[in-house]
Amino acid sequence: MDKKFYITTLGCPKNTVDSMSMHHSLLEEGFLPATKPEESDFHLINTCTFIRSATEETIQTILGAAHAKKQEGQKLVVVGCFAERYPKDISAEIPEVDLVFGTGKYSQAGKIIKEAFRRDLSSPAKIEFNSDIVERMKLSPEIENYSKPYAYVKVSDGCNRGCAFCIIPSLRGKFVDSPLDEILKDTKRAIAAGAKEICLVSQDTVYYGKDSDKLLDMIKAVSEVDNLEILRLLYLYPDKKTEKILRLMGEIPKIAPYLESPLQHVSERVLKNMNRSGGYSQFRDLYSLARDVRPDLEIRTSFILGFPGETGEDVDEILRFVEETRPEKLNLFSYSPQEGTKGADLTQTVSDKEKAKRINLIRDAHLKILQEIHESRIGKTYTAIVDGLEGNTAIVRRLQDAPEIDEVVYVEDPSLKPGTIGKVKIESFYEYDMMGTWLET
Repeated sequence: MDKKFYITTLGCPKNTVDSMSMHHSLLEEGFLPATKPEESDFHLINTCTFIRSATEETIQTILGAAHAKKQEGQKLVVVGCFAERYPKDISAEIPEVDLVFGTGKYSQAGKIIKEAFRRDLSSPAKIEFNSDIVERMKLSPEIENYSKPYAYVKVSDGCNRGCAFCIIPSLRGKFVDSPLDEILKDTKRAIAAGAKEICLVSQDTVYYGKDSDKLLDMIKAVSEVDNLEILRLLYLYPDKKTEKILRLMGEIPKIAPYLESPLQHVSERVLKNMNRSGGYSQFRDLYSLARDVRPDLEIRTSFILGFPGETGEDVDEILRFVEETRPEKLNLFSYSPQEGTKGADLTQTVSDKEKAKRINLIRDAHLKILQEIHESRIGKTYTAIVDGLEGNTAIVRRLQDAPEIDEVVYVEDPSLKPGTIGKVKIESFYEYDMMGTWLET
């Protein structure tokens, strides 16, 4: 009897790519995909532990799956960052978990499960399919990364930055490039599966090749793949390499008018304590360059509030920066010390109550700016892609918005098909999302 698997993915788009790698590995070993967790023989949970809330979500997801497992008789497998960080704790405290393995082994998932559960596979899972059929199965829309008109392609893993607040280098290891031929292969496979938009992801995209020319050559090579309509660059560290990418944006129309560059702070003193470089003036100039190169570009950034040693004056710097540069999208995080990071060894000088107060101060200021930005969009038309349908409403996304994290435009037109690229006119807005009219394809 063929054995089925189901993968639950938590966290960021990079985890989505890792889950796809596990999916492919399981197919190659003869396992079949299930459409629901309860229908699977093996339920894999790809975890996240980047911040406290992600860890809490991971724990609750595992506990929920453990409860369901008792009823379904399946095997529960916990993988990824949380598994890398707490393997012994998972095994000791959640005995319902049958197998734990960490990062860096996603492409071996099928073999790992086969070996670990050899006795349970009395008639080993084996599909009598040739390589062509398996390859077609790898393009299935049941794979999360191939279920929408966009797909994520990972260009590297790990990170060398060593930011004081971040646990990722401990979980993912040192920065390692993906070979260019693998990046191109993954891009072509995603397009063959139906993707119109490719999003390049990593922990640190601009570190690719450790050389600006290699980085730019990689981006150019991906942009030239046949039938690629939109190329989106994500996770751009705010340094000189990002400036070169912005200039390349002006030369390649396929690259989406979008800059995601998480600053985390603008105070040079706080950034130094975070083991990061840069500061207010450098970041302001970077954002100014972005808008000069692509006047239709929009910016997403993030800030961490409450890092040890942060003062009210440091928060005022962020406030001034937001008011001056007016980023269209803004993530705000309350600092939570992560065990195993340099920041956790520092004296925690900002209370949780004060962190929340500082976040609300910045958020309120940004919401006023966002309302003005929304008002300026009314009546304008934007190139956009249809991501999907909810009842009679099409979920449309401008090229200025990244999938899953940014605003969408709701269009009352059930005839629109996912993947359609055309023009949308903005008619009204909510706090974040918008309403619009589809004009053409």
